[in-house]
Amino acid sequence: MEQKGFFQTKAGGLTIAFIVIMIAFAMILAGLYMGMDALCVIGFVLIVAAMLYSPVDVYVIHRKDKR
Repeated sequence: MEQKGFFQTKAGGLTIAFIVIMIAFAMILAGLYMGMDALCVIGFVLIVAAMLYSPVDVYVIHRKDKR
């Protein structure tokens, strides 16, 4: 039985997604403070991508692996 590292497990992937969301939140706050709309948009895109990681992983990627 092969051992996986923490970041290769489902919990590790969700931990990375959570860290990305926290960094993106800080980017949005910095963008609002400095009046930079581009920084806010980049932060929003990062949040959306991190939130979509789990559904895409379960319903698209792992579904193809089982076939």
